[in-house]
Amino acid sequence: MKDRILFLIDNEWLRFCIAKFIQQNYDCESFAVIDIPYTSMKFFQNQQIVQFQKTWFYRDYVIKTDKKPDIEYLKYFEEKYKINIWNIAFAERFFFKFNPFYKFSYDEILSLLEQECRLFETILDEVKPHFLVIKLTDSHQSNLLHQMCKMKNIRTLMLGPTRFAYRYAVYSDYDQFDDMDEIKNNSVTNLKTIPELQNYLNEHHAVKEITTYENRSKTSFFNRFVKYIKYLMLIGNPEFKSYYANYGKTRLRVISRMIFIKKWYRKHFIDKYFIKKIDTETPYVYLPLHVEPERSTLLVAPYFTNQIEMITHIAKSLPVGYKLFVKEHIGMFLVGWRETSYYKRILEFPNVCLIHPSVKSEDLLKNSSLVINVAGTTGIEAAFYNKPVIAFADVSYSTLPSVYRIRNIEDLPNAIRMMLGKEIDLVALNNYVNMVEKNSFEFDLNNLYLDFDEYFSEDFNNGLGDIPISKMESFLAKYGPKFEPLAMEHIKKIKQWKGLKI
Repeated sequence: MKDRILFLIDNEWLRFCIAKFIQQNYDCESFAVIDIPYTSMKFFQNQQIVQFQKTWFYRDYVIKTDKKPDIEYLKYFEEKYKINIWNIAFAERFFFKFNPFYKFSYDEILSLLEQECRLFETILDEVKPHFLVIKLTDSHQSNLLHQMCKMKNIRTLMLGPTRFAYRYAVYSDYDQFDDMDEIKNNSVTNLKTIPELQNYLNEHHAVKEITTYENRSKTSFFNRFVKYIKYLMLIGNPEFKSYYANYGKTRLRVISRMIFIKKWYRKHFIDKYFIKKIDTETPYVYLPLHVEPERSTLLVAPYFTNQIEMITHIAKSLPVGYKLFVKEHIGMFLVGWRETSYYKRILEFPNVCLIHPSVKSEDLLKNSSLVINVAGTTGIEAAFYNKPVIAFADVSYSTLPSVYRIRNIEDLPNAIRMMLGKEIDLVALNNYVNMVEKNSFEFDLNNLYLDFDEYFSEDFNNGLGDIPISKMESFLAKYGPKFEPLAMEHIKKIKQWKGLKI
């Protein structure tokens, strides 16, 4: 019997391209849940590039309705799949505090989730897939489908980055490798010293990939203005407004959010009050803030999303003589920084210092006594500088002996005292690096995204038109040498799980 593979295809379109080359290289039956705007539906209705046995258009089944949610069904669903519905809902950035355009009601949230639960149940029962191919889960619907598949023992193939630049992996659960226990293995060949590991980190630092992407993605003011105007035109489309992520958006509201006075004022506040030169004489614990909203907190550490509250707990737990250095994330620039009231609350703590986003994380790591981290990459970078870590989530590096996974906030004072001065296990760190390299592959995914954007700049990016099938065919012919390795990595993972010869 052929393997049945279910694809979740969204606005990135990457999964569609991968599906073509999986189908080309692996004998399987393909199905698809398609979550794209109505403007692109015509393409999927007519394309023959990928032979899907059946497709479902997500936005046909999940609509805005005045109908009351069926609470009894949702209770049944939670019990059947062992899924906490409200946990799924609170991880959706559009449902909660990060949506400036619309406030969802209790009934609206549960009605949308009920429709999704029923849709995904129907699909999984009909298809009975062996595998789910999905992007890195960053929406409530992708997370819901992934969790449902886990409960039904359907393997997920989730393409995502590792903690090192240009290295990607196909995960069943993001940032969790199949052989995590290898970190604790005492035998390792080619043991690298701390300086050698630091050189490795510098060569594979995630900031390199981000910087390259930012430099290439820069465009002229005119091009940005044209895209912005096209987006404003799209907002008037009733079908655009019918998607939950666009509720409440009007042209006037969107324009008002683009006024940069607040952004300038906040940056002025940061430059005036944040510390730019580190006092290396003061012992300190280093806490890097996460970007908000971000998957790393919403999905990975859903009970530690309030960073102000976390700072409060840490400040209370510090031994006398230590300060907490809190660094703002440079990525907050993209959303206009945080409200100045947010920063003022942090500045009120007598043993907390706010560090300017321009200060290098490397300098903060070198001089710190301990790093406290929710789920970010700074947690593994700390190990390369012989610094212990307290983490608030189950991440790939949380199995290192120098990392303490905190689960009860009341344990924080003892955990801090226990971890201060703890040495790094060099063998375990080498094993971690080797494990990541063994389970990942080198790839430049961000530039592939930009290739797609540039190729379809007149079709896809304006949101108003549809991609011509002939143009997609020519794109896949041109960039096939890039997509085929991605497909083969998915096939390789399928064969590993099935115990087949690779």
